[in-house]
Amino acid sequence: MTEKYIIAHDMGTSSNKAVLFTIHGEIVQTAQKSYPVYHPSLGFAEQDPSNWWDAVCETTRTVLEESGIATEEVAGITFCSQMQTFVPVDREGTPLMRAILWLDTRAADIMREKLWTPPRVLGYNIFHLLRFLRITGGSPGHTGKDPIGKVLWLKEYKPEIFLNTYKFLDMKDFIIHRLTGKMVKSVDLGVVWWLMDTRRNRNCWHPKLCSIAGIEESKLPEIRESGTIAGNLNGDSAEQMGLIPGIPVIVGAGDITAAAIGSGAIDEGELHIRIGTSGGVAGHFKNRKIDIPNYAGCIGSAHPQKYYLAIGAQETTGASLDWLKNNVLCKGDPREDDEIYSELNDLARNTEPGSEGLVFTPWLFGERCPLDDDTVRAGFFNMGLNHSRRHFIRAVMEGVACNIRWAMGVLENLYSPVSELNMVGGGARSDVWCQIMADVTNRTIHQVTDPHHSAAKGVALLASMTLGYIDQWEDIKNYIKINRTFYPNQDNRELYGKLFREFKLIYKQNKKWYARMNASKQD
Repeated sequence: MTEKYIIAHDMGTSSNKAVLFTIHGEIVQTAQKSYPVYHPSLGFAEQDPSNWWDAVCETTRTVLEESGIATEEVAGITFCSQMQTFVPVDREGTPLMRAILWLDTRAADIMREKLWTPPRVLGYNIFHLLRFLRITGGSPGHTGKDPIGKVLWLKEYKPEIFLNTYKFLDMKDFIIHRLTGKMVKSVDLGVVWWLMDTRRNRNCWHPKLCSIAGIEESKLPEIRESGTIAGNLNGDSAEQMGLIPGIPVIVGAGDITAAAIGSGAIDEGELHIRIGTSGGVAGHFKNRKIDIPNYAGCIGSAHPQKYYLAIGAQETTGASLDWLKNNVLCKGDPREDDEIYSELNDLARNTEPGSEGLVFTPWLFGERCPLDDDTVRAGFFNMGLNHSRRHFIRAVMEGVACNIRWAMGVLENLYSPVSELNMVGGGARSDVWCQIMADVTNRTIHQVTDPHHSAAKGVALLASMTLGYIDQWEDIKNYIKINRTFYPNQDNRELYGKLFREFKLIYKQNKKWYARMNASKQD
């Protein structure tokens, strides 16, 4: 029997990774291509969708050529992507402007002007908030990063683009249209547009919420479950990718949802930690709950008929270490990233827990959970002449771990405490970071094998189930392995307990200062 394969594309904020998997999730070949993020104004974060397309085509050709498999052996193509990235397109699917990324905060002010108007509770218009909670189970936040804010901003400041938009798409939606001609959005992405009715798995756009956002329902794409086939690969795209026409294209999921599958923590009540560019804590639950002040709650999962995905999403986890590496410690370093990160890990490993009192707050671009604050910013605190680069590296890892612990506590308060968590994302490749996470959270941490490919593996295994190679959802975890387990070092418990308390106090004591420094408008 001829072996069959799945090509999964993990479309991140900084690059696209194509991963060629067997139908049971074994990695055969990988390829990666970077693309830029543009910051034309303060708070803006944009990308050119043509760069995504070029990256998808090039990396597909690369994994095929370097693996040597026959194109006839590719059983399907699927995607995971950054979530809440906003692409207005015309009827042919041509972008009308650069994509506005999930990081972008340009709409923070207009959210207060147009949506979160008085009377307010916790900064939210109480009537709109109750409607969002009842219909979606969640709500857009204050930061303007949600697509509703981007729609309101576009309507206010770029009305000609708003009027000429045929559909508002996400990153993954745009690529799937190029491949199949279909404009579809997965349920999990639809939920975080906060315009979708999630009650009893209705999973359809809600007319009243669309009216609040000032958007016609006709401008939104069809909603499909992650494990369905969007369409078949068309001839033009097949030629550019080095494939044959007709291959099924599976809808796939957002990166958070996909990583939740690839973490292997797919049963009720299990939690996992993700440290990618962004990250946080998440788990699958049958009942949806929400914590408005801490901006934690449920979105649609990749298996929406059975589970919601409870998340405490955080903006810059692994990106914090990337920033330190690229802009402070190793700018212009000609070495490969793997070699540089190996050195950084060695330096962190050989630094005493607590970083000699140096504390880092990982809020480089505002924060969602547990703060929901677009004005907060990162910083190093308690810095002295005794500190060197090794302290800064470890402090970043410890600061991210403290932020994760804070979000983990929010989810545990909503549901129930856990004693162990799986860990995925590029940061999970670091043994020292996994141990820090175990020590700071006082939980057992399971490092998933190939954690940097967990999101791609998640959608690949889901696609394999869609195509009939895996029997059912519960069987997916059989193909996800644990590389190593890390147990909390009780000798560090008191130290990290103190660090965590002080970490939270930094925000509470400086919240108003952050607002004065970084908010463009105040009441």
